[in-house]
Amino acid sequence: MFGTLFIKECKQILRSLVYYIYVIVLILFLTSQMSGDSVNDLQKPKKGLDYYGMTVSTDKTDIMERTLADLLQEVYQNSFSTYPMGFYKQVILNDAELDEIKEIIEDCSGKDWDTLEKEMLEYYEAADQSTIEGAMQAMMEDRIEVKKDISYDTFCEKMERVCKIIGKGSSYEKKRLDYGVDVPSTYEKALEEYNGIVEKDRVTGAYMRLFCDYAGIILAVLPIFLGVTRGLRDKRSQVAQVIYARNAGAGVIQGSRYLANVCMAFLPVLIISFVLQMPWQYQAQTLGVKADVLAFLKYDVIWLLPEIMIVLAVAFFITELTENVISIFVQVVWAVVSLFSVAGLVGGFGLKLVTRWNELGGSALYEQQKSQLYCNRGFYFVLSLVLVVLTCLVYEKKRKEGESVYGKIFKRRK
Repeated sequence: MFGTLFIKECKQILRSLVYYIYVIVLILFLTSQMSGDSVNDLQKPKKGLDYYGMTVSTDKTDIMERTLADLLQEVYQNSFSTYPMGFYKQVILNDAELDEIKEIIEDCSGKDWDTLEKEMLEYYEAADQSTIEGAMQAMMEDRIEVKKDISYDTFCEKMERVCKIIGKGSSYEKKRLDYGVDVPSTYEKALEEYNGIVEKDRVTGAYMRLFCDYAGIILAVLPIFLGVTRGLRDKRSQVAQVIYARNAGAGVIQGSRYLANVCMAFLPVLIISFVLQMPWQYQAQTLGVKADVLAFLKYDVIWLLPEIMIVLAVAFFITELTENVISIFVQVVWAVVSLFSVAGLVGGFGLKLVTRWNELGGSALYEQQKSQLYCNRGFYFVLSLVLVVLTCLVYEKKRKEGESVYGKIFKRRK
């Protein structure tokens, strides 16, 4: 019975226009986002270059010195970038507020404002900013030395005061500082990163983390439309009596529907990731590396499948409970809040629905944090099963009360 219903549900999904819109949007989004990462960029670094890109440093001295330099520039321009609720907002301060932040910078550096301003202007005048790489390197090498008696905790407290002056969503919040700062990479660091991609990730693993980063953004919302469409199909078709005449239990009916939607939503993700991974498999061969040909499957199952499961579980439960499309709005809000609550674009998974790894590499850091990812995805896997069970209970209650499938469960029986 379950298998028959499962196959029938899959066929119905294949006849749904919403499903093909889902597939098209998924393809367009992922191919456009991943097009900027070329296999030709993966080359062993050579000695003697002036620029090796950038890397993230969590060294407390680096964080304090780079943060002070960034703050100095923003005060000088009186233009502060903030992201309250995830959207960009420029903040301009009055003279009293600027003076207070200047005092904080002076207290951290041990230098007066005029001296710091003069040194900054001289530094950028002398720097070669004729190219993008040169401008980025100049910015990342810009530092202000902190006083020796300033501890990291004390520095963070002063930055919290800066945050109160500027407003929410600034880059001086402690949680953002703890993620580290961008600093120029060295040959040794670039070589270490390259070896990690080649030896630990076997090339394709590093690429698939980046793929999951982008795919996780769109999959936090897109599957909800499949779930809502399926949840409301019986109501539109007016097949309540036919459904109630079935001998199958609520678990079989709802379980087959849910599993079919999960499989059909996950299938194009698998296919797209496999196709996009192929050039990187070839690149690995040219480098003399045995690529991890199953990287697409492993990362998709661990990283993306639980996300699809929880999004569809939310759709099934709320749609069955409320009989309308409110789950779409709930899911969009959840996805947006999760996406923009991320302090960094690499790691720090926690229990966020949208987990980020917007970097081609970071093998050593991923090894340190992958247990967090497993806990995160495991949590949503279990939560999705709980919601499916609750959906079955709601569905069964409706059947026992003798009302239509979409009769509200809170409606009194006459």
